[in-house]
Amino acid sequence: MKLNLQISGVLAAGLLLAACQEEEPNHTVQYFLDNPSERKEMLAKCEVTDDAISDAICLNANAAALSVAREERRQRQKDAVQSLYGDGS
Repeated sequence: MKLNLQISGVLAAGLLLAACQEEEPNHTVQYFLDNPSERKEMLAKCEVTDDAISDAICLNANAAALSVAREERRQRQKDAVQSLYGDGS
């Protein structure tokens, strides 16, 4: 009986500690677009997370990274066209 009380106490303490853990805020895609260092850090965390494919914060960080890459590629293409044909004036 005393052992059951001790086990129950340990389990209750464990549940309380687990409930007190701070969750990562769910930042938006715009947040990650505006904060490149945070985006890079989150992408590194998501890379080693098992369920990152379904984690909203990982999806938002990835969407922001894809958006930045797309914009950089568009700018490189624009620069290449301008170097070949001039600015069109």
